[in-house]
Amino acid sequence: MMLWATNPAARDAKLAHKALKTKGDRAVWVLIEVACASTPDHLIAVRKAYCAAYSSSLEEDPLILTDAIVPQFLVRLVTSFRYSGEFVDDEVARAEAAELHKAVVAGKEPLHEDVVRIISTRSKPQLKATFERYKQEHGKAIEEVLEERRSSDQFAAVLKTAVWCLASPEKHFAEVIRSSIVGFGTDESSLTRAIVSRAEVDMKKVKEEYRAMYRKTVTHDVSDDTSGYYKDILLTLVGPE
Repeated sequence: MMLWATNPAARDAKLAHKALKTKGDRAVWVLIEVACASTPDHLIAVRKAYCAAYSSSLEEDPLILTDAIVPQFLVRLVTSFRYSGEFVDDEVARAEAAELHKAVVAGKEPLHEDVVRIISTRSKPQLKATFERYKQEHGKAIEEVLEERRSSDQFAAVLKTAVWCLASPEKHFAEVIRSSIVGFGTDESSLTRAIVSRAEVDMKKVKEEYRAMYRKTVTHDVSDDTSGYYKDILLTLVGPE
């Protein structure tokens, strides 16, 4: 309830600060969510709230340089201010799909300046066009290629999360919810964050994607894995299936 009642920009600033003090993939998820699943104006608001609360800019916080995975990429993401219009350049999409394929598949390391530049600067409509062109040209979605490499390539896992948050955030948050409740125990921090942060954004899409990916509903799995007032609040935010 405290997260739900907090101003969204201040809430994301707090979540980012907590993540920077925590090691691991899920901490990096938070930073990528804030940078990539937000509008450009919201990201600016988060950075302002971060400065006000912690007397340091998000990108200059020493923690982002010491504890975070792939700091260069994360800094570029959190400092990005993307074009928010709908204009798409098809020639740019074609050229950058080829650049991504060359860097990700054809022998180069994914942590390549072209990859960082494209993912951290292009508008979301432009990136969606680029990813679609990638799939058309190479017969496989870029996130599928990255998923195959994520177990052995740390940056591939981070890049796949960024791609989903930019182009299909509902897929990422469906995965966050699922990973929070499968196995022994519940990752209440991740589960709460995912549901609270998307409740008024795209929860309908998250629920649809969750059903498509896992053949179950968010409501069913949250009900099975939580209890009491905590369950009641989560299900209220999730809404009817």
